[in-house]
Amino acid sequence: MTSETLTVEEALLRAEQIDRNLDAFDETAPKAVATMGGRDALARSCEMTCIGPIPRIDADTWQAMSDEYEGRREHGAVNRGQ
Repeated sequence: MTSETLTVEEALLRAEQIDRNLDAFDETAPKAVATMGGRDALARSCEMTCIGPIPRIDADTWQAMSDEYEGRREHGAVNRGQ
């Protein structure tokens, strides 16, 4: 496996991308993230993709995150054009 060399600017941009993705999961499903062990546990479960870190979790955990997101969205807590 080859190693990718990043400039300092690229590394900072990648770190910001990772932080934003983890923020999004934590903001849209905070209870599910807490159940997983918090943001650090979420980060450890992730695999880096072209769009940022994506958790490698089982279907039940994804379902819990989805249910929490949909429940919060339904009641106006997230994604209402803000």
